[in-house]
Amino acid sequence: MPFPEAAAWNRDSADIARENTKRKDSPCSFFFSHGRSLVLAADYFHDGRLSEEARGGVALKHRHKIQLAIFGQLMAAFEYMLKDFIAKSIDVGSVFDEKLKNQEWLSITTERVLSQRIAQSSIGSMLVHPTLGWHTPETVNERYKAIFNVTPFDGEDLKKISVLWILRHSVAHNAGFVTAHDSARVNQPALSEKVVHIDETFVKDTFDYLCSIASRLADSCGKSMLKQWLKSMKVYGPSWERDQNIYQAIKSLGIYVSSRNQELPTFDVAAYSADWTAVNM
Repeated sequence: MPFPEAAAWNRDSADIARENTKRKDSPCSFFFSHGRSLVLAADYFHDGRLSEEARGGVALKHRHKIQLAIFGQLMAAFEYMLKDFIAKSIDVGSVFDEKLKNQEWLSITTERVLSQRIAQSSIGSMLVHPTLGWHTPETVNERYKAIFNVTPFDGEDLKKISVLWILRHSVAHNAGFVTAHDSARVNQPALSEKVVHIDETFVKDTFDYLCSIASRLADSCGKSMLKQWLKSMKVYGPSWERDQNIYQAIKSLGIYVSSRNQELPTFDVAAYSADWTAVNM
């Protein structure tokens, strides 16, 4: 079986190009854009698109399979956002270097370095993306707290996110079946050894909930990073010519664009001057 090639259908798509810009510069905006596409896909084959004679059990069965897969993809996009926000924060500049040296969960192996011969990646990606532990909310909070001094999840989120990860595990690794152990972990004994029913409404509700976390993460961590960077530059004084590229990169990390059709904003010298004054006065 030949290995699949890069998709050809998206090469000239304005939507894909805009989404890819968000992927490169604004992880939280990318999560919205990609996640919203998944929500639309989950609801695409509704009864209104099918003839009456095609709305029976076979359609329901196939639609259910599609929605299970889409839920798994949605959770994967959320995990990617959590990892990529830190990876891109590392790539932007040296503001977190001293903190990163003390993070035991970050390490570089010889194997990772040698892999750069085939496909080069950024330093942040090489450090962060191969790591584990992103399905444990408490662990994610510890990592973000150590770097940004803020956490993505509050007390109520810890329980909700844990349940979503258990469901994702059932979909990704157990063909949708919930084991007895996992049904006990979510306090739903009726699900034991049964396929969980995930429909387009659940996918959308999950997306809306995860969006609230993405928005909060972009705002709180973006402000924290901007403040730490501006304070580190105080000794040199403000200089738009020197700082404009890194300033734009940091501000993009802290942006959450909740529209697939909206481009990322740009930031000018006036915004830079206002931020500098607010932090370093």
